[in-house]
Amino acid sequence: MATKERKYKGSLTLGKLETACEAEEQAYGTIIKIEALGGWSVATYDNAEFPPLQSLAFVPKAGGIPAPAPAHATFLFDGTATALGVEIPVSVYRTS
Repeated sequence: MATKERKYKGSLTLGKLETACEAEEQAYGTIIKIEALGGWSVATYDNAEFPPLQSLAFVPKAGGIPAPAPAHATFLFDGTATALGVEIPVSVYRTS
């Protein structure tokens, strides 16, 4: 199991961050963690499952309460991300 961290600008929208992370999964393996650090979003990937065959969905948590999961989605983990310069809690799902 080898992990790789990638840093993303905090000026990205949540959708663009999701797309960027999904693209990086093709090179580095499955995303296992995302956290907001100093105005950036830092994602950690694990090459144990390489490459993932399904899409990602980042769902913001309003007031710390997760929004309803996307249809046919599997929960992966909770984390934080910086989107449009604001740190937000998110739930990360794998969609089919």
